[in-house]
Amino acid sequence: MSPVHSEVELGVLAGHDGSPAAEHALDWAARDAAARHVPLYIVTVVPISGLGHRHRVEVRERAHALVDTASARVRERFAGLVVEGSVREGDAAESLLAAGARCDTMVVGSRGHGGFAGLLLGSVSLRVCAHTTCPVVVLRSETAQDASGVVVGIGGPEDEPAAEFAAERAGLLGGGLRAVHSWALPVTGLAPSLMLPSMFDVDTVTAERTRMVEQVVGPIRRRDPELPVDTVVMNGSAGRDLVCASIDGALLVVAAHPRHGPLPMRLGPTTHAVLHHAHCPVAVVPVN
Repeated sequence: MSPVHSEVELGVLAGHDGSPAAEHALDWAARDAAARHVPLYIVTVVPISGLGHRHRVEVRERAHALVDTASARVRERFAGLVVEGSVREGDAAESLLAAGARCDTMVVGSRGHGGFAGLLLGSVSLRVCAHTTCPVVVLRSETAQDASGVVVGIGGPEDEPAAEFAAERAGLLGGGLRAVHSWALPVTGLAPSLMLPSMFDVDTVTAERTRMVEQVVGPIRRRDPELPVDTVVMNGSAGRDLVCASIDGALLVVAAHPRHGPLPMRLGPTTHAVLHHAHCPVAVVPVN
């Protein structure tokens, strides 16, 4: 394994347990780190509570071998990329969150070896997304190879960090950026088609929401005029609309907002929906 550097440079962390989803996550993380010229940190977590001494030694040895093999494979594919592997012991989600303090992006598989068959999103990935302080990208074992373009969900002006993250990845992945905003009638939740024209002006609301989205993506257009950027504003369910928009995308980006109360859970219904049902990798970007 690579030696620990005295000065830690922010980079990409890949949580790795050898599962198919984790292998895809490692590949995505390596490409992202190489494209941005930042280090890649590969972290494997082993829960050893309740194991006897002999089994603890065996588990640690297997974990180190897994990290060493993964690190060697990445170095072979990406010459010059700084790769550092480490094994941590304890709770998987807590360990990854602690390791994420040295990263600007975390990448995890949607479900590891310990998940239930058929479960699209494991508890570890869900907890990491809920408590992270940096963007987290979640990948499943199956991802379309010909997908292109980045989709970002915009709920309001406060989602600008998610749009900036999406724009940076769109520049690296290619295919442009699409900003999607969905709105529904407050309180009633009814579709505009069910309302009397005198009760609700759909065109006015659509125009207002379109201006809001354009304000968010405006700085991106001005900074990178070569990046194709388009916006979609519609009445509907944000979760459903984003899942549909993810069908041909290479990455779907959503903002995670802090919640009030004793637990800093950041995942609302829209984020839950895309994490469980999106057709492409999902990036959860915490915003204040």
